[in-house]
Amino acid sequence: MPVEINCDQINESIGLDECYEQLIDSRFDCNDIESFKSVAPLLKRLNNNRTFLAETLINELSTPATAQAKNHYTPQVLLLKAPAKHTNFFIRANIWLAQQDPMLQLAGEKSFYYHVPHDHNFHFLTSGYLGPGYLSDYYEYDYFSVDGYPGEPVDMTFVKRSALSPGKVMLYRAHRDVHNQLPADELSVSLNIMPSMMFAHLRPQYIFNAQCTHIERTVTTSNSSTEPALHLIARCGGQKGQEFLEHVAKNGVIEEDRFRAIKAITAALPDNSSRFEVIRKYGLNANSTMVQKMAQYYVEQLSL
Repeated sequence: MPVEINCDQINESIGLDECYEQLIDSRFDCNDIESFKSVAPLLKRLNNNRTFLAETLINELSTPATAQAKNHYTPQVLLLKAPAKHTNFFIRANIWLAQQDPMLQLAGEKSFYYHVPHDHNFHFLTSGYLGPGYLSDYYEYDYFSVDGYPGEPVDMTFVKRSALSPGKVMLYRAHRDVHNQLPADELSVSLNIMPSMMFAHLRPQYIFNAQCTHIERTVTTSNSSTEPALHLIARCGGQKGQEFLEHVAKNGVIEEDRFRAIKAITAALPDNSSRFEVIRKYGLNANSTMVQKMAQYYVEQLSL
């Protein structure tokens, strides 16, 4: 499970700007677990500041036209310090609605990532800021033992159920820690120091089934808005577009993008025979097990 970092002896507090500047000065490495753990005391000091979050939000919401302008997350996430060119991290807060909250009942628990077992493709620090904290069923698994296709069995080890209680600081480890988040008893808030890295998306992140025995799907690890664009290229890109899609399907760095290109090509074809030939050529015969398995699953979906 995530590494719990004992910061109970830290009682002093700092403001958001001071925390941000000290994180920059620390030059910590988001890719290195020990380096990331070294800045946990800064998150604890920020967590000890019981007024900064409300003050930050009041100040930001006083200019509603620009409030959270750089925030591309779901509404439960508040961006406190956005990613910037000169940093390798950003700071955010997450709101965790209680189980009986009308908004949660209206939107559904999965809208707030409850009951969605998943891992992460990056390390990050978290702390319990407000409320009793959401619960998690924690698991561990060997990321490098799986290929990553939907329906693949995963040997998962259950560790325990625990809450992100007030003041607790934890480091989630990329490709190892899995958690199934459960609603808090009361409204809760967590603080995160998140990595801002160019290449985290090159390795997939997985969503698992409710029993944590199989991979259900991969989280979109590259820009999902490219998929409609690929379909558009297939429809009106002519010969140049066809060559581009075939190149992506065969040589794309990101496996999901290769499969998206395969789907775009097949969607524009007139009959099942030609569709199967494309899937066979670029998918079933791919040099990637993940692409092969995704192609096989697609063949079954299309009944080819």
